[in-house]
Amino acid sequence: MDCGHDLPVRAMGAALAGALKKEGRVVLKATTGSGKSTQVPQMILEQGLAGEGQIVILQPRRLATRLLAKRVAQERGVALGQEVGYQIRLEDRSSAATRILYLTEGILLRKLVSDPDLKGISVLIFDEFHERHLYSDLSLARALELQKSRRADLKIVVMSATLTTELLSTYLNPCQVLESESRQFTVTEEYLPLGSVTERDKVWDLAAQGVADLIKREVPGDVLVFMPGAYEIRKTIETLRQYRNSEDWSIRPLYGELSAAQQDEALADSERRRVIVATNVAETSLTIPGIRIVVDGGLARVARFDSRRGINTLMVEKISQASAEQRKGRAGRMDHGHCLRLWTQLDQEQREISDLPEVRRVEMSEALLQLKGTGVKRLAEFNWVERPGEQALQKALLLLQDLGALSLEEGEETLTDLGRELLKFPMHPRYARMLIEAGRHGCVAPVAAVAALSQSKPILRRRSGKQAEEKREDVLGDEGASDFFIQMRAWRFAVQNRFDFSRCERMGIDVQAARQVEELAESFRRLAERSALPLSESAGDEALIRKCVLAGFADQVGRRQDQGSLRCHLVHGRKGELARESVVRAEEFLVITEITEIQDGRGEVRTLLGQASAIEKAWLEELFPEAMKKQREVFLMRAVAG
Repeated sequence: MDCGHDLPVRAMGAALAGALKKEGRVVLKATTGSGKSTQVPQMILEQGLAGEGQIVILQPRRLATRLLAKRVAQERGVALGQEVGYQIRLEDRSSAATRILYLTEGILLRKLVSDPDLKGISVLIFDEFHERHLYSDLSLARALELQKSRRADLKIVVMSATLTTELLSTYLNPCQVLESESRQFTVTEEYLPLGSVTERDKVWDLAAQGVADLIKREVPGDVLVFMPGAYEIRKTIETLRQYRNSEDWSIRPLYGELSAAQQDEALADSERRRVIVATNVAETSLTIPGIRIVVDGGLARVARFDSRRGINTLMVEKISQASAEQRKGRAGRMDHGHCLRLWTQLDQEQREISDLPEVRRVEMSEALLQLKGTGVKRLAEFNWVERPGEQALQKALLLLQDLGALSLEEGEETLTDLGRELLKFPMHPRYARMLIEAGRHGCVAPVAAVAALSQSKPILRRRSGKQAEEKREDVLGDEGASDFFIQMRAWRFAVQNRFDFSRCERMGIDVQAARQVEELAESFRRLAERSALPLSESAGDEALIRKCVLAGFADQVGRRQDQGSLRCHLVHGRKGELARESVVRAEEFLVITEITEIQDGRGEVRTLLGQASAIEKAWLEELFPEAMKKQREVFLMRAVAG
């Protein structure tokens, strides 16, 4: 087994040790293939810089977390889970003997909730920090605060291949900035010609054609194809298998939702040429031996705030120039390589230089709740690596107050008992609040389905044709006190029919959306079960389900302005118009889970309210008594003589 002692970052051992002993904080810039992710924690352990404590390495992705731990355990000749281990959501391969522990970013912040002093941890390493994920930013800020206040012995290392060191060196000052030499091989870049790509071209078709052409041109090596998600990966593989010589290739998918065994299988050696089709889980940290060709679709699913549904969601977007460079580097780790980008060079020049930090583009309530759980007293005074927009910050705080997670007293946010309950759920506070309420009423399973429906794309197609609509009405019905209920019947129909395409198509049911709902609902059910909430297979009382939706969307309660229109007043002084297709047009009080702003031809903005459920006034007083106020107004009217 190659122990990695010849990797370039190993030459930094003395400088790293000196910097950590002197300042306790180091920024290490080391290019792709230098060995930083596997060798730096071993160097720190071997030089005794961690004392008797643990070295924790934060990774942005679960796949890299697991595989890096496995690699380091092999290099050190130890069983995984002993001296070297890892922890990701729902999986812990570590023990009391673990000295090098790989974690995904969100787990460290949760550790800070249960153990604010991080007892037993001597060194924190933040890997791939250039990606600027929200939880890496927050964890670094809390670690720095802890080091300055109660843990002067805690050592901090921030690493990246494409890091802009000025921001971090200022933030961590005093610290030392080190830069490792590279052994990156030359990678030939190739773009598509101008005018060769149209909006009608599917990225999986372009990728399959690119792979076939490169192999035909006898470009050597295994192939790594980048696609934005599992759906595009499946379409790429289907298209590749239509090529005449595809039986000579070992075509494999690689993405985060696959099981550990399936991921290992994707990376295993093969006698045939491997074509690995992956998401950006393969963009950083991992070295896949044999890869010398990268075919880059140029797209990724990026976390952004979805104002329509009031949550963070993954949106398919063009990658930045920095991400394109990271992907290209996968082809030059072991030998000279080739990178085909499925866009033009002009397009490349017009792309963003680097990715916008998550703190500037996502909804903050879940992260702020966890920060409060770690002991932050005043969020307005928190030492952000990069401060979020004030409007986003205040909106997230207001939502946490509406959900009952925080109370505001003398300018200081206080975590409530309910807020502490919400902290136990690794999900957006809206859905945690819904599940807690569902646990009280014995309707966790159907509420998990509603939560999944509120996050997925529409399960029922709007324009399915008259025949499909009549069939849908016969089988699913159209009555109910919530727009979710007919969708839930459609989802159950798809599940019961094993997502049969022809049967679902006749009903106007989107099979892909139904599958997504099933996957999300199952993940919610598992999390509820882990939190000891009672699960039941019953459909549940529809009134109780609506009450649970209200619990999670308290900030989007509406009241009909009058019976002659669809106009509604919303909490916090907002107004909107109920969607015409809603089944709850006759109700006075509503809770809305989807708010869309539409600009008409005159430039005026209409606020459209969708996914509505009827609620009762008494529920508001029951669930949010502290938010209910009674107000009497007296009007004096002057009589005018006739």
